[in-house]
Amino acid sequence: MATILRNLTYQGIPIWRNIFVIQWASQILSGVLVVVLVGWFFVNIGNAIQERDIPYGFSFLSRAYQTPIGQHFLAYKSSDSFLYAFVVAATNTIVVSIVGVILATVLGIIVGISRMSGNWIVSKAALVYIEFFRNVPLLLHLFFWFYIVLALPPVRQGYVIAQRLYINNGGVSFPSPSPTNGGLAATWVLAAVVAVIIGWVIRRWLARRERDTGVASYPLAAGCAAAVVVGAAAWLILSAAGGAAPFVISQPEPHGTFGRIAGGFTVPGGLIALLIGLVTYTSSFIAEIVRAGVQSVGRGQTEASRAVGLSAMSTLRDITFPQALRVIVPPLISQCLNLTKNSSLAGAIGYSDLTNVAKTMTQTAPAVSIFILIMAAYLAMSLTFSLIGNLYNRHSRFTAS
Repeated sequence: MATILRNLTYQGIPIWRNIFVIQWASQILSGVLVVVLVGWFFVNIGNAIQERDIPYGFSFLSRAYQTPIGQHFLAYKSSDSFLYAFVVAATNTIVVSIVGVILATVLGIIVGISRMSGNWIVSKAALVYIEFFRNVPLLLHLFFWFYIVLALPPVRQGYVIAQRLYINNGGVSFPSPSPTNGGLAATWVLAAVVAVIIGWVIRRWLARRERDTGVASYPLAAGCAAAVVVGAAAWLILSAAGGAAPFVISQPEPHGTFGRIAGGFTVPGGLIALLIGLVTYTSSFIAEIVRAGVQSVGRGQTEASRAVGLSAMSTLRDITFPQALRVIVPPLISQCLNLTKNSSLAGAIGYSDLTNVAKTMTQTAPAVSIFILIMAAYLAMSLTFSLIGNLYNRHSRFTAS
């Protein structure tokens, strides 16, 4: 046996001391060990469920949920199935995550840049913001903003601005577009997407031409103008063909004995408190990420750009920030994932997010199955954010280099 082992070589080196073979063998053994441990874990869980007669399975998804959902962006009624109610709750969480990530990123960039300002007041104000919101637990943030919303006047005594904006403890109502015809509205939305793509193509073409020839082409203004012209032309054509505009503006108005707001679009108070809490908390971490990323760029870059006549803002926008993205984006992705997962605290302030609705489902459905669905949903959302962030990170890395 020892003779056989001595005769087994890879690239002229005995396999028992070839570093390449040892690395692959250790990785394979580690993978097998992990698979065995995970399989053993789930087998034990399955046996425990059967021994204790814990209900499980997913047949309940086709049953009627028979429970109202307080806030929902998709049309919903209590007779809808568990599966559809789960989709409605997941949509609530996705909306919070997307809007929260966008607002937190914008606010974090502003605060992070302000932290490096030469103005003493602006710099110290940004420092106080970061230290306060970063060091107070998120749940306390949510309670604070929720009670601020509750302190607003009731619906009938709320603030009314120009008979268009209604602010009360139920939320904020404002005018919003409402489709006159589903087909016309969908067609114009598709045309608007095409218009945006055309504008983006024109902007890229003009930017490339400006870079190659040195002739000012105003690519951003031209691209936006092209998108607006194509979208307006599609609107006029569809309005003439259909006899009505694709969308009309729905105005909010109080109705009924209690003065409930009908029409327009209402952002619920729970959603407002949740977004403010998530955005202010997460942006404080993003601000420090932005500050560290900008300061990681060599001082020589800034000095060279100022020497050729660029302003401080132009230097930041065109020289420093693009290079800093390679440092900023990876931890920024983690903060986006944290915001998505932190939205599960929404139940503490009464917002109908995925976790809150699913927890209510456990009263009439198997809890094990419900929590498996919750984990799968959050895993899918986190992986999606991670994929988008990694694609952008790769793009920014190659662009900056």
